[in-house]
Amino acid sequence: MPADAENTVVKVLLMTPAPTHLYLGGIATVSRYREGLQSCGHLCELFGGTSEGGLKQSLEGTIGRFRPDIVHAHDALRCGMHLLGSRTPWVISLSGEDLHRDTMHDVHGPMVCEVIRRAHRVLVPSEQAGLIVEERVPDAIGKIDVVARAAIKLPTSGTDLRRSLGIPRQRFLVFLPGGLRPVKGQHRAISAINVLRAAGADIEMILAGPDQDEAYANEVRQLCEQQAAVRVLPTLANERMGAAYLDADVVLNTSLSEGMAPTILEAGILGRPVIASDVPGNRELIRHKETGLLFQTEEEMAKQILALYRNRSAAGALGVRICEDFSRRFGSAAEIRSLLSAYAAA
Repeated sequence: MPADAENTVVKVLLMTPAPTHLYLGGIATVSRYREGLQSCGHLCELFGGTSEGGLKQSLEGTIGRFRPDIVHAHDALRCGMHLLGSRTPWVISLSGEDLHRDTMHDVHGPMVCEVIRRAHRVLVPSEQAGLIVEERVPDAIGKIDVVARAAIKLPTSGTDLRRSLGIPRQRFLVFLPGGLRPVKGQHRAISAINVLRAAGADIEMILAGPDQDEAYANEVRQLCEQQAAVRVLPTLANERMGAAYLDADVVLNTSLSEGMAPTILEAGILGRPVIASDVPGNRELIRHKETGLLFQTEEEMAKQILALYRNRSAAGALGVRICEDFSRRFGSAAEIRSLLSAYAAA
């Protein structure tokens, strides 16, 4: 790896979890890395970026053909294990599931920790995440780099949710994006919306994301079928996702654990008010009552939704402040500088 990566053209092979339609956060992050690096004149190739599963390709053959200076894998469990034994310098950026689940998993945990131990550099989204890695994998101390994710505005030209679903403009719309799997905790919001509707609030909630856990996705859909004011949509294209954020009165995050949630970054940079679960990754993004609201219980979540329902101007003020905060803290140029610094250290 060139010692002066910021002034040298670097060839980077980026690896993303596959199939990509199930790992939207991963492909969004890796695609952003690629675009940012290429805009600075570096050479990038993406491995694994197909809905059918790019890891069916030959990683060894791709490395031999492309001859990268460094391989950057996103997600230790799904990509990093393929690099064990690689002679090319490689780094790993950890997903939220790596941090909060996979390193402690009874079956996968030891191998994920081995990936972290053997990576040349370990990239994490925050200082707090770095401390978690150091505690679980002491051998990683001294080779951890904080690369805060950039907040990039999605295109907003797509058809909005209200128009396509016939939702009245005056109705308060809660948008809960994210893959359907237990750690995302969508089930916690469904009962809260039911309580608010029963109390007379004109509120509707839309869930959107891929089925990442079939049993849990079926459970969520069954719960939604019992509620007239909650609907589940499949994954939305980028244009429709951006339009959905703009159309929502509040964007909700109900995760039981998070790294640095792309959905919060996407919503916040578009100026949408955010209510999020009070977990470490979300606390890195949201300052409670200043740039958003954090909840610990379902009762608190319901009260916060109701408070913004009753005070639309307060909701709008939160949206303005989070946009200003994210624009200042999570710029794309800073993300790429951090990446190049980590590559140089590898």
